[in-house]
Amino acid sequence: MKKIYMLMMCSTFGIQLNAQLPSQSIQTKNKYASFEYQLKPAKVNNPKGVVIWQNDFSVGSDWAYDNTSSPYLDWTITTNADTIPVTTLSPAVFTTVTNGFAFINSDAQGNAGIQNSNMTYTGTIDCSAYSNVSIVFEQSYRTYLDTRIIRISNDGGTSWTDFVVTDGTEPTAQNSPNPDVYSINISAVAGGQSNVKVQINYQGNWGWYWAIDDMKIIETDQYDLKLQTTSFGSDGAYGARLPYFQVPTAQIAPINIGGVIKNIGVQDINDAGFTADISGIYAGVGGPIVIQAASQDTIFCSATFTPSAGNAIYSVQVAATTSNSEPDGLNNLLPYFQVDVNPFIYARDNGQILGGISNTGQGYEVGHIFDIFTSATIYGIDAIINATSEPGAEIFIKLYSIDPATGNFVFVDESAPYILTQSDLGQKISLPLATPILLNANESYLAMVGSYGDGGATNDLVTASSGASEPQTSYYFDYTDNTWYYTTSNVMVRMNFDPALSIENISQETGISLFPNPTSNEITVEVVKETTATLSILDSKGMLLGSYLLNGLSKSIDITHFSDGIYFILLSDGKSTSTRKFVVNK
Repeated sequence: MKKIYMLMMCSTFGIQLNAQLPSQSIQTKNKYASFEYQLKPAKVNNPKGVVIWQNDFSVGSDWAYDNTSSPYLDWTITTNADTIPVTTLSPAVFTTVTNGFAFINSDAQGNAGIQNSNMTYTGTIDCSAYSNVSIVFEQSYRTYLDTRIIRISNDGGTSWTDFVVTDGTEPTAQNSPNPDVYSINISAVAGGQSNVKVQINYQGNWGWYWAIDDMKIIETDQYDLKLQTTSFGSDGAYGARLPYFQVPTAQIAPINIGGVIKNIGVQDINDAGFTADISGIYAGVGGPIVIQAASQDTIFCSATFTPSAGNAIYSVQVAATTSNSEPDGLNNLLPYFQVDVNPFIYARDNGQILGGISNTGQGYEVGHIFDIFTSATIYGIDAIINATSEPGAEIFIKLYSIDPATGNFVFVDESAPYILTQSDLGQKISLPLATPILLNANESYLAMVGSYGDGGATNDLVTASSGASEPQTSYYFDYTDNTWYYTTSNVMVRMNFDPALSIENISQETGISLFPNPTSNEITVEVVKETTATLSILDSKGMLLGSYLLNGLSKSIDITHFSDGIYFILLSDGKSTSTRKFVVNK
């Protein structure tokens, strides 16, 4: 099994960082540790232009197949839209998916399989009347160290020029849109040529897959910018620009906002720009710069945006710009993103549960790096529990600092164990650290959630995730091999600076003690201050055995019908939850 995170130089007790940001190597291990939910299919915006040649993969004999794979593996043409091996991207929704699409599945070959497979158009394509041409196709894929190449020949297949779609160095476990409309300017090879051929090449070693449909060669538009992705974040001590979707008022810092822009037109664009707009508050402008044809660049606004100290949600609309007339302006835009300034929560996820990450029931920890801009006291850590977690899983949170001399992660504090209940699944859990910790300004810390696992008997803890994270800024510690990895899964683990989460406040307001413990017939729950709260008893698997109302200082519960074993009392006053363990021994 492969993990979709990357191996770091490490030891059991710490992780060696290089000027905070670590050097990396790739560990091909358990790519199934992470999963994603199915999303709404992407809207298809095909580039405009005269169509010179097209193929919808409805006729298998249009293509020739050869490979040096081990075991032998050719591309196939299939009409089965559900054959995609990634739930998020299944079914395929290409424009003409019902009459066939090209498909190759590295995932199905196992970790011993090695693929290098070609699919070559058997005819030739006459582009002699067009000096500027692009190849455009619909595709879907998931990354895992695999290579995807479109090859173009202008001499009938004697020689080929590679146009790389993915080269295997991309962050792992990233999904394309479904579908992704991909355009490559091939004028340098095919423009004005009469004997053009097309070849599709896939290379993998237990990677994922590649699916392609509705391929065509078109006359390239003279001017056409495409906003590929938005990039934003604050620069802090860790050395990476980290995006925060929720920011405590004490951690407000300048936000850099930019976009990755590709020139998919014929002409170099001399005034490519980028704008970011927060209605009535901020109007950021980046550029102009020159982006050559078939190239891309990242443009950041020249002025950063610094939120005000009050609570507010900022919606940021972004766009790529040029003064040139573009036939397709829709690909200059991307949906807005939001930054929520609030009193206590520090989050790198956008709040949308898109999947999860686990260790198939074995022990692990996972979480994020956070930069601290102003000294502040942290009281706990929040984690979103994926709905596929197992009730009864015992979880905890941990906080690490970073040794400034060695770059090692250094344990700081953790919570008491917490037992997941059925009602926790799909929800946020806030766990207090044993002691409130002062975090120093201009330092970085690692916030983690974890579980010691149940030996693989169940899913145990599955931590919710929300898309992709910046490489080498989110970390995963695997208890099965005592190894640190980084993950590109944007796990939903957050810092919580709310003093109400303090274990001291909880003990003062709703802290509990149990007696006798062990017990045989009755357990008494006592709190230090009168309160109204719900008492829940769970067995060692987290199954709810009964709920009781505590109104005052104590409550005695008859447990004569309980078998010998370990049980848990959960006390919740609607603001916080305390957990205590007791033993029945008759």
